[in-house]
Amino acid sequence: MGNRYFSQYLLNIGVLSDKNVDMVMSKSIDAVPQLPLLAVQHQYLSEDQLTKLLEADNASEALKTDGILSESQLDSLKNMAPGRDAYIAQALLDVGICNLRELDKLYKEYEALDEKPIQVAVNALVAKYDDMNPVEEIYGEYAEMFIGALQRFMNTDAVIMPEPAVPELTGTHIVSQSMGGEISLAVAVMAEDDIFLEMAKRYSGEDMTQVDTMAEDSLAEFINVLNGLYIVNLSGKDYDMDLDLPRSFQNVKPMASSMIAMRIVTVFGSFIVFLAEDDFLY
Repeated sequence: MGNRYFSQYLLNIGVLSDKNVDMVMSKSIDAVPQLPLLAVQHQYLSEDQLTKLLEADNASEALKTDGILSESQLDSLKNMAPGRDAYIAQALLDVGICNLRELDKLYKEYEALDEKPIQVAVNALVAKYDDMNPVEEIYGEYAEMFIGALQRFMNTDAVIMPEPAVPELTGTHIVSQSMGGEISLAVAVMAEDDIFLEMAKRYSGEDMTQVDTMAEDSLAEFINVLNGLYIVNLSGKDYDMDLDLPRSFQNVKPMASSMIAMRIVTVFGSFIVFLAEDDFLY
């Protein structure tokens, strides 16, 4: 699991919340992970060393001059490419939500987890809907893959909010795709036009200026690629699945059985992902 779902864990336990998550995510864009945080993240520090670091006037300088870390450890930290979790953690430090000791504790607790943070979030969200079929495991596995795809293809951290999303229909675009076979699953991504455009640009690498057919095709390709990978993974479990063609609409809300609406928060804003057991009606 590594630290790729550290932000979701922070949200699940209340360090991040609906009151601060958008701010922290946006702050993480400009955050620069510092050596003290990286030392905590990679558990280079004993309790005594951490205490010494916290007592220093300048933690970064103390690492170098007070002999808290060896030269080889410092060189190792300087040469590391920080993961996305480090930018979120540094943002938490920068705005004063956490200190280094608290982050040290959080990283250690995260590493000891038996449960998957995305699955925990989806299970809690599904429980807030009435008359749902037992879809938690399927939805949770898909949601984990979706968040991983955002990290990989759109270069953003992302978390699933704990409350069902309530969509605003005006000024929104939506793309959806259904999968059939031994498991039936439909996925839709709805975003306000500016967020939809940003997602299309991040996925395609093209400099788009408006939500047009090219932008719709970009997001349709994103979910088609993602769902293709999902089906390949299921084939390893001997599930026979196939994909329908993606569809695009404006200013509409989907309807389907066992449908949930997840608000996904990223560094560039938030959008809604709908999951359902069968194809959407519009």
